[in-house]
Formats: sequence, C-alpha cells, structure tokens
Amino acid sequence: MSSSALIAATSEHGSLPLAPIDQPSGWFLRGLYRVMRKRYGVVPTAFRVMYGRAPFLAFVSLVIGLGLLRCLRISNELRTLVQVSTALRMGCTFCADLQMAEAAMAQVGRERFRELLAFEQSASFTPREKAALRYTEALAESLHIPDEVWSGLTAHFSERERLDIVWVCAVERYFNSMALPLRIGSDHLVDRVTRSA
Repeated sequence: MSSSALIAATSEHGSLPLAPIDQPSGWFLRGLYRVMRKRYGVVPTAFRVMYGRAPFLAFVSLVIGLGLLRCLRISNELRTLVQVSTALRMGCTFCADLQMAEAAMAQVGRERFRELLAFEQSASFTPREKAALRYTEALAESLHIPDEVWSGLTAHFSERERLDIVWVCAVERYFNSMALPLRIGSDHLVDRVTRSA
C-alpha cells in the first residue's frame, strides 16, 4: 500500500474498512484516475476505494452523472443545492464536498452553501429554491413526504420538475449510502479547486 493510501485510510467518519487503491489496473480506470486528478488535483477517495475495485460501478456512476447534467428540467444550480442539502442532511461530507467543488468550478459560489441548512431564515434563496429545499429537509426525516411539502413543490414546479427533484434526491441518497458505510469523508476538494481558480 502506498503512503498516500495510508494517509487516506481514515476520515472524519473513522478508519476506512477498504484501503484506497492508488495504482488501478486496466486502461479505463487509469484514464478515469487521470481525468479526476486533472479535475480536482487528486483522485477522490471514493473513486480509489470503490471504483478501483469495481470499474463497472464507475461506469454506472458516469451514466448517472450524465443524466444529472443533461436530462433534467431544473437548473444545474438548483440541482446542486438539492444535492448538497441532501448530502449534508445525510451526513455525507464526501458527497457534499464533491458537489460544492463542482459548484465552485461552475462559479456558483460558496456563500449560499453556508446557509443551506438554515435556508428558511436566509434571504439568499428564492421561494422556488426554498420549496425544493423543504423537500430535502422532509426527506431526511422520512420517506413519507407531508402534503404541505408537496403543495409547496406544486406551486413552484411542473410535474416533470418535481420528478427531477425526487430523482436527484434519490440519486444523492444512493451515492451517500455507498460513501457513508465505507466511512469515506471529505477530500476538501472545494478548497483545492477554489485555490487553483
């Protein structure tokens, strides 16, 4: 195991049950690692822990990621707010950090994310965004969403947009449910991309 794997073998969630793989086999993973290193300055821990062992998971995740970028009717900014809110409420620091790094590269800014969990008291969010964030808040408490939350979504979003919000949250929870049991925490990617900008 390399020294970088030893350093990354713990996170704020504890000791990783699977050591990161720094030197993957196969052209697909080597290419993916190269792209991630170029994009973030490092290969994120989740990629080295999961995808280094199961390249098919990387392929599935790439397809899902393309769906999030290309197939939604809601804006990328709203999608990012929903993803980060979901990840923070689930306690997934890796996923929140990854999405905030992507937002920083898209120049969405970090200020709004500081107020994300207290969105109701913040003037930084539109009524439309607050309706979507109420959904993420309710979802963190129960999969049975109250009628008033649905009413709020209905007032601001079309049926297709509401399905987009539901799907984005489901996808984010899927990623959270892989990272959290494996104790994968933040790689501080948002700090790296902000410094290099």
